[in-house]
Amino acid sequence: MEPTPQKRPVADTVRQIGALSAVGLSFVLAIVIGAGLGVVLDRWLGTSPWMFFIFFFFGLAAGVLNVYRTAGRFLK
Repeated sequence: MEPTPQKRPVADTVRQIGALSAVGLSFVLAIVIGAGLGVVLDRWLGTSPWMFFIFFFFGLAAGVLNVYRTAGRFLK
């Protein structure tokens, strides 16, 4: 006979689903905040489009790092 897998409490499952569903939103939000900050700085400093690109990539890196950290926490 196979041993039965341990059942997890429903609250833990719901908590994990909630955290993982927020990953996509936080990824997009990090990019939008970075790009938005870059646009504001470009208008203020007159450096268009350099600050946009710099902060877009900072936002992209922050989003990827957040996804990596969250995935690592749940894949243990």
